[in-house]
Amino acid sequence: MKKTSNRVFTAVCVFALICTLMWVVFYAIQTYFVLTTGSGDGVINWDSPHIGRKLTVFVINRILILTMAGLMGAFVFNILKYLKGGMIFNRANVVLLWVMAIVLPIHSFISDNMGSACSDADQFDWMLTDTPFVYAIVGVIVALLYKVACDAAEEQKLTI
Repeated sequence: MKKTSNRVFTAVCVFALICTLMWVVFYAIQTYFVLTTGSGDGVINWDSPHIGRKLTVFVINRILILTMAGLMGAFVFNILKYLKGGMIFNRANVVLLWVMAIVLPIHSFISDNMGSACSDADQFDWMLTDTPFVYAIVGVIVALLYKVACDAAEEQKLTI
């Protein structure tokens, strides 16, 4: 039973790593086309009076995508590393989840404003939706639950 569970868990982790890699490749290709093609929807208007703000939002978005992909990759690698020792919940991932809980709402806010950054319009209006707040709450809840699970796993290991 345990061998089968470990195999399934390993397969899911490998699939998650492949999906994360595909996510980064997709955004790399999209970045190339956004920055190199002519004017129109979905590309940056280089003649816009707000080009500095638009490029800043675009670059921050791409940096946050790479940051989130790195955090997710590190999270999955830690699971795979500790899984060999029979421990799924570990302290290293608790820290990563807290960092993700901070980065994800910022990424969401910037992503919500990518429509203005990559539009042909000359104006740039900041937009604030409920998504960053929801992501912040969900991120904190997941980090807290993972911390509780990690504490319980450590306590159970001491009692055996």
